[in-house]
Amino acid sequence: MTEAGQRADSAAADREIVISRVIDAPPELVFEAFTEVRHLSRWWGPEGFSTTTRSFEFREGAVWDFVMHGPDGTDYPEWITWTEIVEPRRITLLHGERAEDPDAFESVLTFTPDGAATRIEMRTVFPTRQLRDEAVERYHAVEGGRQTLDNLAAYVTRDDSGKVFFTVSMSLDGYSAPVSMDGIIATGEQRQQDPRLDRWVAQWMELHAWIFPQRFFRENLNLGEGGEEGVDNDVARHAFERTGASIMGKRMFDLGEKSWPENAPFHTPVFVLTHERREPWERPGGTTFHFVNDGIDSALKQAREAAGDRDVRIAGGSETILQYLNAGLIDEFSIALSPVLFGAGTRLFDGVDASRVALEQVRSQPTPRATHLSYVVHAR
Repeated sequence: MTEAGQRADSAAADREIVISRVIDAPPELVFEAFTEVRHLSRWWGPEGFSTTTRSFEFREGAVWDFVMHGPDGTDYPEWITWTEIVEPRRITLLHGERAEDPDAFESVLTFTPDGAATRIEMRTVFPTRQLRDEAVERYHAVEGGRQTLDNLAAYVTRDDSGKVFFTVSMSLDGYSAPVSMDGIIATGEQRQQDPRLDRWVAQWMELHAWIFPQRFFRENLNLGEGGEEGVDNDVARHAFERTGASIMGKRMFDLGEKSWPENAPFHTPVFVLTHERREPWERPGGTTFHFVNDGIDSALKQAREAAGDRDVRIAGGSETILQYLNAGLIDEFSIALSPVLFGAGTRLFDGVDASRVALEQVRSQPTPRATHLSYVVHAR
């Protein structure tokens, strides 16, 4: 270190807190835990704290705007600006209660290889010694910082193969499907005899209107080139790319078997919950349907094995999603809240065991066609 650097460190010594520990994971993995809300929401903060994110982007100059919820019910507004990112070795950030907070403090996190592990150091410098002392004495900053790094260590060293999630589109009045989906496979004569079939199909189309124009949707169903790009497209693509295997109920499969194209849109193994015995059904493009007749746990075990290090998606329908949610087997989910009203239909959360399920909102992304809401599921 230069003489000037030594003087700078000495000048800041009475304003800083330095916390470090070794984490049994490589620097790349530890660094990655800072890059997305779906990671940060699972470990950030001392014991008993949780977070709700208002907005997040991980790049130099961008912001993480969030609220920390204390175990005593107190909410703490937080505002982090990422000022320097050197992947996977260093992150520098400015942390306050709001933008332009004069009392914001600077933290420098370094990720140093230590054999196969990582030594992470969090060096925090406050504007004044008084603010440093208040953070230590009133807010227990040293203990809280150690607990935060402990939570980080526990998170990155956990067995995370096969995270279980679902995504659905939902109307503003809480319906994830119309009264019936039979109109999708109905004949013209049947539609004439029962005009409601066309109305229910129209409702379903409005519910999913956000995804139809997207580039990824068109590419995945071989509908041709082009299409829109943006948040809606990114949401659809991310859900597909993270999925290593899917699980669905028999009713959803029966409907899809009659309406999906030959090249079904999953391109992964799909495990169908059923009471029947049936040989696997292989389709072009990498989709193979496996039929499971010994329960949701067996289906999930097989799906995890098939998914490898990717995630397991509960594709639907609503009853199947609810079974996994009430069983405590869902890690997270996303809802595309569409600006439509149904008035009747299938409510996704009818029958949810609210005494066992607690939710933490980690992202809200509004677009002109939908609002994308993401939640982490905790046991209550």
